[in-house]
Order: sequence, then C-alpha cells, then structure tokens
Amino acid sequence: MKKLLLTFAFILTVAYSFAQVPIQIDSEIDGDLYLANKDSKQLAIIIAGSGPTDKNGNSAAGVKANSYKYLAEGLHANGINTFTYNKRMFAQMKKQTLKESDMTFEDNVKDLNLVIDYFKKEYPNIILIGHSEGALVATLASQNNKAVSKLISLQGPGESIDKTLYKQLTTQAPFFAKAVEDIHNKLKNGEQVTDVPPMLMNLYRPSVQPYLISWMKYNPTIEIQKVKQPILILQGDKDLQVKTDQGNYLKQAMPTATLITLKGMNHVLKTVVKDEDNLALYNKPDIPLHDELVPSIVNFINK
Repeated sequence: MKKLLLTFAFILTVAYSFAQVPIQIDSEIDGDLYLANKDSKQLAIIIAGSGPTDKNGNSAAGVKANSYKYLAEGLHANGINTFTYNKRMFAQMKKQTLKESDMTFEDNVKDLNLVIDYFKKEYPNIILIGHSEGALVATLASQNNKAVSKLISLQGPGESIDKTLYKQLTTQAPFFAKAVEDIHNKLKNGEQVTDVPPMLMNLYRPSVQPYLISWMKYNPTIEIQKVKQPILILQGDKDLQVKTDQGNYLKQAMPTATLITLKGMNHVLKTVVKDEDNLALYNKPDIPLHDELVPSIVNFINK
C-alpha cells in the first residue's frame, strides 16, 4: 500500500511539473500558464504580434507555426514559468461583438497591464517577451511598472509603423509612394482618409484607420529609452518583415541593452536553411524553433 501511495505521489508530481493551466484573465482574455516551478516568483509573459495572432503564435491570416507554444515549452523546460494569452479580439470575434473601428493600439497595452496585474502578486518578478508589434506593446507596459523586471524585444521594429509600412509597400509597388505618403501624413495628424486607392483599401480601410492613427503616435526608439529595466533586443537575420536594421536602431537608442542577432532565424522564429523555404516555414507547425533562441532568452532571464 505504501509503495502504491508513493507511486501515485510520483505521478502527481510529474503531472504537476508539466502542468499547462488554462487561465481566464477576464471575460474576454484567456491563456495558458506553463507552470514549471510552483515555488518560483518569476513569470515570463509572451505578447503576440499584430493582427489575429493567437496564444500559440498562429493566425487565420496565414500562419500556423506554433512559435509561441514552442517558446513557452522551451522556457518551461528550463524551469521558467511562462504565460501566453489570446488577444481580446478572439473572444469578440466568437461572440460577434468585435467592432474594428473602436480598436486602438493602446487597448493592447491596457490588456497587457491587466495580465500583469492578474499575476503580479504571485509573481512579482515578471519578464515581458514581446514579439513584433507585441515588442512595442511590452515596451510601453514596462515603463514605470515595478512588477516588470526585464524586457525582451523579439523581432521588434525600431521605426514607427508608418515608416515600416511605407518601406514594405513601396518596395513591392513603388508607384504607390505618393499615395501612401499622403495617407500617412493625414493619419499622423489624426485625420481620417477618404480617398484611398482601391488596391490599398484592405490595408487602409476606414474601420482600421483609428487603430493606425493611434499606432503611428509611437516611435519605438523613443519609447525604449523610457524603460529602466534590463533589455534584450533579439532578432534574426532571415526575418522578411523586421529587418536587422530595426534592432540596430533600438540598440543605438538604448546602448545599455543587449543585442543578439541569430543567424538564419526568420520572423516565425524558425531556422531558414534555404531562402526559398522562408515563407513555407510559416505553415509548418512541426518544425522546431531556431536552436539558439530559447538558450539566448534563458541566459538573459537568469543573469
């Protein structure tokens, strides 16, 4: 009987050590807590990139890579409690209550602060890992927040979103340069744009313009200078969306930050062996993360 009880206790211990606990932050924000050490006061929170990117790093817009899930599992395997969460929009889309015209960039920051507030009593040592757009969200949430001990900008842009969009669009379609410049000038002044060319309507549709107006207000190189916590700037040299000059801009703005560029890593945190396979990795959920990513983050967290 004693042997049976010991075996049962062992099974419970193993099960607990690999626990992935569903957490409901409020009625619309939910996520997974990868509980690695119940005695630890440390928690890493992964903040998703732009659009409908879910807690696992997948998106209905064409990404199925499980990047955040694998990152959380990798941190968990190294004894670091980690939380990933779904944006509020997922619950609102499910309930059919999502109103795009009411959304602002600051909503993301408010929601991250709700997540931090939920955990900060139990985990007073919180590390924010913001990916892509989420890097700026994490940067803003880190400012003057004593619960946040470290900030990791993972593939985070170093320029404001209007400059990023301009470069991306004019590289593919240089003939739109003037139109894009005119649209951005109005949006940066807080004005709605009515004369959007049909080919640009999907990106600059009226309902998304309030979000873009609120997003364009922030320059990452200015905002990162307001962060007092230790910072890791982590990027990949095969990222098609956030080039390495972006991380370099952040490093120049914040010389005390640590900058790591991983050779061969793309935007979904996978290793690119052949350039022609880069985009294909966005839809290969079984491919593991770049093998230097987790160790780089763990080393920074454990410093």
